[in-house]
Parts: sequence; C-alpha cells; structure tokens
Amino acid sequence: MNNNVRKLTDGAMMTAIVGLLLVINRQFAGILEDMLLFLFPLPMVFFTAKYGWKDGLLPFAAIVLLTVVLGTPQTIFYVASESLIGLIYGNGIRSKYSSKKLAVITIAAAVIVNLVTGIVLASFFGYNIAEEIGALQDVMNQVYLSSGTSAPAGLDMPSFLFTVYVVSTIMLGVMQGFITHVVSRAMLKRMRFEVPAGSPAAIYNPPKWTGYLAFAGMMLYLVTISRNFGSPELMSALQGIGMVGVMYLVFYGYVRVILFARGGSRGKRLLFMILGIMLVLSASLAMAFVGFLYITTGVFDKMTKGAAHGQETD
Repeated sequence: MNNNVRKLTDGAMMTAIVGLLLVINRQFAGILEDMLLFLFPLPMVFFTAKYGWKDGLLPFAAIVLLTVVLGTPQTIFYVASESLIGLIYGNGIRSKYSSKKLAVITIAAAVIVNLVTGIVLASFFGYNIAEEIGALQDVMNQVYLSSGTSAPAGLDMPSFLFTVYVVSTIMLGVMQGFITHVVSRAMLKRMRFEVPAGSPAAIYNPPKWTGYLAFAGMMLYLVTISRNFGSPELMSALQGIGMVGVMYLVFYGYVRVILFARGGSRGKRLLFMILGIMLVLSASLAMAFVGFLYITTGVFDKMTKGAAHGQETD
C-alpha cells in the first residue's frame, strides 16, 4: 500500500477510535473524561510514534473538530489536551527519548491539565472550590467530634484544606500521567514498536538527597500544622511542600515493605502488600520514616540482591 494512503487510513482509524470514545462518553454522562482520561492520548501515541509529529498534526486537528461536534466545551479541552499529550509522547518514542524522560514529560503535562481544570478554570469546568473545601471541613469536624479531639490551635483549617485540595489535584495529575506512560508503553510493545528500556522497581534507587529533602519537608509539615506563621499564602506554600515530602517518603516506605517480601512465597508477598496498605492508611508517618531509611541508609544493595535471589527461586 502507498505510504500516503496508509497514513490517511491510519489517521482516519485513530480519529474514528476517538469518535467512538466520545460517543460512549456522551452516552454515559462523561464517565470516560472523569475516570478513564488516559484512554484519549493512545490513538495519537500510536500514530505519532509511527509517522512523526508533523504528520500527526492532521489527525490531531480532525480529532479536535470531531470533539467540537460530539462534545461539550469541557470535553473539547480534555480531548485536545490529552491528544496533545499523545502527540508529544509518540514523538518522544520516535525520537528515542529515554523512558524516564518520557515519564517526566507525560506527568508534567498531565499535572498542568489537572491544575487548569481543577484550579485555574475551576468554575468553567463545573468545580466550586469553596464548596469542595466546605465539604472537606465538615468531614474533618465530624472526625474530630467522633474521636473526642480538636484541631491543633495554630492550624488555619480553611487554608490547610485548600492546600490539601491543591496537592491532591497535583497528585491526581501525577497518577494520570504515570498511567498514560505505562499503558502507552504496553500498547506500543504489543504492536512491536521499539520502546526504550524501563527501570524495574526492584533496581530503582532514588538519589539520597531526595530523601533528605523530603524528610525536611515532612518536618516542615509537622511544624506548620501546629504553629501559625501569620501569612495564609506562606502557610499554604509550606504545608503544600511538606505534604509532597510526606507522600514521597510514604510511597518509598510502601515500596520497602513490598520489596522486603519479594523473595518469599506468594502468600507472604500478599500479606506484606496488605500490611503496607494498612500502614499507609493508619500510620503514614511511620511509613514515611521507613521510606526515609530506605532512600538514605544504603540498604538498597542488600534488598536488590534479595529480590534477585527470590526471582531465581520462583
């Protein structure tokens, strides 16, 4: 088949796939754009990885025009931004970017999209931040009432909850970008594209300085929830930095718990996975400390050897 004809055929097919997603999304009251947003970049990932970003502009424009016909203004933004992410990701594959670079670009783009939809243009996309924070405050008041305790005296609750809202919006973008990266890699591998080698979790060693930085953020978080520094903007910024530090350490604490059981039986691995989830939910600061030790104390080499030995015996 002539190459130009093949491009047109593939472009039409990718546009049709997005059209099908839009119809399903419309029939189910926007469920895809709310819960399965990572599906929309995939057609552009495939096309751009195969033909390049210049040829990808035509199906990208067709997808946007189709969304204008079948979607709402909010859907137009979602589909256009996610298709742009797919265009960038596919070009990265074609340009042979490293897996880490592809992940960073995809996550950064997804975070920007989430911040625009959830914070910057929240009212346009149907979000009322004041109502969201009010609902969170009601939940917090119920928690304090049922436990017989009260909020720390120096804690500005509305400012704190706004920070929680912003950080959760950012972390949701991180999760969506990571899912897009993983699903795109899996799809391209199945289609026999050449994709950059990934780094298995068992041999990934985060830099030690990130552990110390995250620990400093955690200490900052503990100080700011018990002491008011006066400026609401400063408090929000400090608490946001601290929350990110805590989440970073908690994540690696969970990784440490999982890798500890990597060389054992399936039952042991499942037990430690459940135990890790329970600790994350009930003792997050303890898990954060475990994560700090995992990153900074040099126990990584021993764990890697244990994981490798476990894989050999499985």
